[in-house]
Amino acid sequence: MKLFIVSSLFILLSVTATAKNVAPVALPECKDLRGSVLPDTVDQLKVVMKSNASRPQVIATGVVSQILPEDHSGLPHQKYTLTVAGQIKLLIVSNLDFGRVPLVLGSTVSVCGEFKKVGQGMIHWTHFDPHGGHPDGFTIVNGALYGDKEIPGFSNN
Repeated sequence: MKLFIVSSLFILLSVTATAKNVAPVALPECKDLRGSVLPDTVDQLKVVMKSNASRPQVIATGVVSQILPEDHSGLPHQKYTLTVAGQIKLLIVSNLDFGRVPLVLGSTVSVCGEFKKVGQGMIHWTHFDPHGGHPDGFTIVNGALYGDKEIPGFSNN
């Protein structure tokens, strides 16, 4: 019994020490083409969904409800469905050249990118734009930021 308590205490101390040494990631704001910060609300998402805006930038937070097969025709993309507020199902398309997002069914994800009218909606460009002609997008899972940089030499094969 004493051994269990000692080893549990050691594990707890190790995890605590490790957590204190990790620097928090500064999470970006999702901005539109004019540089205005976008609110992460269902109402704002619905406004964009009803508009005829060309290439609008959006931010949405929801639950991963389906993980789809990756698309390797052309640029490789990771695909999944994000259910927002239990009512809006969005297809998320994430370019694998900017890293794989660690997806788990039921996990909460925030995604910033370009909205496209496909089905209920699709969000792509969920990464920074290395050419600078598009607002940067990103994905946040469990407080970690994805899509903020291209991975040099990344190969999906």
